[in-house]
Amino acid sequence: MTTAMSTSKEVPVNRNAHGRRRGEGQILVIFALGLIAMLGGVALVIEGGNVYQQQRSVQNASDAAAEAGVVVLAQGMSLGVAKTDAEVASAVSASALVNSIGATAYYTNWQGQPLDASGNVVAKNLAVQVGAAPGGTVPPNAQGVHAAGSRTFGTTIGHVMGFNNFTASAEATAVAGAPTGGLFLPVVFPVNITDCSGNGSLGAEKDDWFVSQPGTPPAHPVGTEYIVPLCKTGSGSFMVLDLDGIKNNCEEEVLHPKFKGFDSFPTEVDSDNGNNCAKQMADAVNSRHGETVLVPICDNNECNTDGGSKATYHITGVAAFWIDYMEYSNNKNNSLCQTHYNSDTPPQQLITISGNGSSSCIAGYFVRFITSGPVGPNPIGNGDAIGIQLIQ
Repeated sequence: MTTAMSTSKEVPVNRNAHGRRRGEGQILVIFALGLIAMLGGVALVIEGGNVYQQQRSVQNASDAAAEAGVVVLAQGMSLGVAKTDAEVASAVSASALVNSIGATAYYTNWQGQPLDASGNVVAKNLAVQVGAAPGGTVPPNAQGVHAAGSRTFGTTIGHVMGFNNFTASAEATAVAGAPTGGLFLPVVFPVNITDCSGNGSLGAEKDDWFVSQPGTPPAHPVGTEYIVPLCKTGSGSFMVLDLDGIKNNCEEEVLHPKFKGFDSFPTEVDSDNGNNCAKQMADAVNSRHGETVLVPICDNNECNTDGGSKATYHITGVAAFWIDYMEYSNNKNNSLCQTHYNSDTPPQQLITISGNGSSSCIAGYFVRFITSGPVGPNPIGNGDAIGIQLIQ
């Protein structure tokens, strides 16, 4: 009897294979999630930088739009002819277009407060919109423009996170008016200049100064050239100011003027050592021939003081003056400080404001001048400079 026998070999089973496959799957999921998080972080960094750059660009563009509108208002003040709402709107729109933003704007007073059509301070939503003023007339008391700008821009890789674009927005307010600060020539011009003959007669008042129109550089302005006497006071002090608190450095103050701000006008400003300063200043002032400078002006009652080197002057505002020359001499008959004709073709007469001249003087033109700097509430008068200030 034959017995068939069979043998079987037991195959070993890897009991960890399933677990390893499950672990590998989990790693893939974690890697995918990590990759997404990493891409999100990269997108955040890149888009964050992009947003910041766009925000700064829109802020600068809004600043420019507000300043463009207020420059038109300032031009109206300088020429004495009111600008129209359409002219202001055109300036704002042109600036916005150049800087690739959409912009809306409304009118403000010199403090940046919104105005209605009657010039009254109101809530923002009731302010007169630039480009939509009733009758096309700029509101009374309008000395500022508030602009709100915006720009929508696409993302770079932010779309992987579901963000296709963002919008950057910014606001700005610029105002114009009588400047209360700037780079000044360290002299003072009286509103009504007492002549230097000592007889007490008065010259042309500020409201009678003829304001010249700009010429084509390097030519001088078109208008009347005045000779402004730097008179001595009763104690021998010329009308020279100490604007930086350092005595006897008048030449330095002319060549390297420091920014001087006043909280408001009128205000008191100390004099410097006039006799010494006038001599120091002549060459320095003449080196600035053809430049327009800011000159503090004082009222008649307190301009001709007897305080000498310890005098103070009652400053009421700021004039803009195109410098021709300064002449210093101890000769009371100094011909360059008296009415005379220059060498122009045809010759032009230089007129002394006081009609009598002096031994020392500054000659030039009163001009309308728009400058940057802090703005105050003082009205714009004849010969006054005009400041533009970005306040927001």
